[in-house]
Amino acid sequence: MLFLSSSPHKNGFLSFVVGILFVLTIYHFMLYFQHKNKTYIFYSTYTFLIFITYFSFTENDFLEGFTTSIKPFFKLTHLAWVWIYNIIYFFFVFNFLNFTTYYPKSTKIIKKILFILLSIAFILLITSFITNSLTLLTAAYTFVFLPVIISLSFYSFYLVYISPEPAKNYIFIGSFILFISSILGTLAVDFGLVFTHKETGYLAFYIGVIFENICFSLGLGLRQKIIINERDEANQKLIAKLKENESLKEAINQQLLEKIDVLNEQINLKKEIDDLKLTALRSQMNPHFIFNALNSIKLYIINNERKQATFYLNKFSKLMRKILEASSIKETSLKEELETMDLYVSIENIRFSNEINYQVNVAETVILENIKIPPLILQPFLENAIWHGLSSKKTNKNIRVFIHYLNTNYIQIIIEDNGIGRKASAKIKSEKIINRKSVGINLSNERLGKFVTNYKNNYAIIYTDLEDDNKVSLGTKVILNIPLF
Repeated sequence: MLFLSSSPHKNGFLSFVVGILFVLTIYHFMLYFQHKNKTYIFYSTYTFLIFITYFSFTENDFLEGFTTSIKPFFKLTHLAWVWIYNIIYFFFVFNFLNFTTYYPKSTKIIKKILFILLSIAFILLITSFITNSLTLLTAAYTFVFLPVIISLSFYSFYLVYISPEPAKNYIFIGSFILFISSILGTLAVDFGLVFTHKETGYLAFYIGVIFENICFSLGLGLRQKIIINERDEANQKLIAKLKENESLKEAINQQLLEKIDVLNEQINLKKEIDDLKLTALRSQMNPHFIFNALNSIKLYIINNERKQATFYLNKFSKLMRKILEASSIKETSLKEELETMDLYVSIENIRFSNEINYQVNVAETVILENIKIPPLILQPFLENAIWHGLSSKKTNKNIRVFIHYLNTNYIQIIIEDNGIGRKASAKIKSEKIINRKSVGINLSNERLGKFVTNYKNNYAIIYTDLEDDNKVSLGTKVILNIPLF
């Protein structure tokens, strides 16, 4: 009974409370840098503001010598700090329970009101300090802040109650405990009701502060546990998807090999055997590309970059489907080809940290859907531009594709890069111990030759070395003239 009737400001209980608040402030501030979640910043700010609001009421504590000179300022502006930490509490709850997602309109309106109240609080804080008077601050707190904040609190409690977030109960219970303890403290201190000693009212309020922050800390812990579980689940799905794609690739290769074995036994069907070889080469594209792409996506998973991994995994899956479709057709529209090439360059660009600027410029008169070309015909030229032209360049890596009608008989496709040029590329290649034989360009020539067999006009592939006036290489231009009929 003696403890309940003694002042918590003198018996050390308030020092104990503000000590807990200070520890919570430091702990959650450090958690912000670990998880990069704004909720921790809002919560650590909230606990810190409660700390500086009430530390000035402590007496005979071990920090007395350090805080004596600043306590008068915080006692004078006490109501302003109460005003401010209540506003920060709203921002913490909004962020913690994702109010912006669930209640965008209501949250936007409440935030505008809170920013106005926050501005008024800072103005009154400065005014009270300069004038050394509490008259204006007390009046504004009583007749402006309290009515507005109580109204917003009841409405926000309703939003918390209907919130689908699993951790909402911690916010609701913690806020309710502090609400009850605040009422008990006010009745005891200001009106002499409920408790025999008003000091017990202070004690009830400080106990409410402790229990509220315990609830909030438990809620933050639950929220982090949910995030970790969701991340682990997403990682498992990504890994499963990668395994599925690996199995799909192996199944496709196995099917192609089986078909080739069967057709090789039919010596009289040479034409079908040649077509199947083209199909196999076209479908496999480049085993190194598939292996490197999967490794790059795997790195995103290891680094816990869930959105990036999902984004590129979806692109990779789409590209694989398009390659599989291309293996069964002899021609495709230029629109489909450009979409496939966009996917291909996006995947290749992962290994270059997205430094390659890839642009496609199509003349207004060109109707891409009506123009037919062999599927994946542009891929070897883009691969050469990336790996022989741009891979050895450090910055400013550009690939531009221009498409227009050369005349009424031809569509012209120009692939231009600002790489090191064919001469420098050939020199680098000659110095390598192991040279991988590139069959892509030869295969493209062969496929274009078969494609135009029944056309009136022939195709043409023209290479141009781009150089300045001093014969310094500016890159390479490849021109494809493909007949329309």
